[in-house]
Amino acid sequence: MYVQVSGVTKTIKHKQVLDEASMSCEKGKVYGLVGPNGSGKTMMLRTICGFIHPDAGTVEVGGKPVVFNENLPVRMGAIIETPGFIGNKSAMWNLEYLAGLDKGWDLKETLRLLDIFNLYKKREDKVKSYSLGMRQKLAVVQALMEHQELVLLDEPTNGLDKASVGVFLDEIDRQRESGTTVIIASHHDDEITQVADAVYTIGEGRIVDCVERSSTVKASNGEDAEGVGDSAD
Repeated sequence: MYVQVSGVTKTIKHKQVLDEASMSCEKGKVYGLVGPNGSGKTMMLRTICGFIHPDAGTVEVGGKPVVFNENLPVRMGAIIETPGFIGNKSAMWNLEYLAGLDKGWDLKETLRLLDIFNLYKKREDKVKSYSLGMRQKLAVVQALMEHQELVLLDEPTNGLDKASVGVFLDEIDRQRESGTTVIIASHHDDEITQVADAVYTIGEGRIVDCVERSSTVKASNGEDAEGVGDSAD
């Protein structure tokens, strides 16, 4: 497996936020991680990014361990919680600055993404002038613009209108076709099921179910989960 999370447990301030959580992701596929607020979605993404140190369990990406506060084993793009930009700088300045952190700047790809998300004409405007939806689309652009091998997106459609959600889903399909592995955490399971190859359901920090499109898989409790069209709830 390209991404392997095995039995990860984490307690923060006496609250267990992950409880022996496990999930597996193949390379070049799209995965959903759905559950209500507070279910552990964001913490699972933070674990895969190496942003937290698990109390127990392991995370591997590309066959190599993810170690807290060390360089990631693969090129990774992410939206984790609230996207952070420098408000008094332009969108383009922010993107170039972030890309420069790992020398991954691709101007042509960045401009393509800005165009499809209807931000091209506003690329030199200061980010503080952007609406919530525009900032969210800019965050998606920064996560995808460097041809990353693995992309982790936390509630990426928050603040987006219906048309922008459609653009986002089409772009995720394109990313899959290019071989990118994408994990999307969201409480909008109706959107995620349109694009994901498999959907994991998380509750109280534990993976409780996994449903694949066009197939039947075993849920984590050992019971069969039906395939196409079934809810992951």
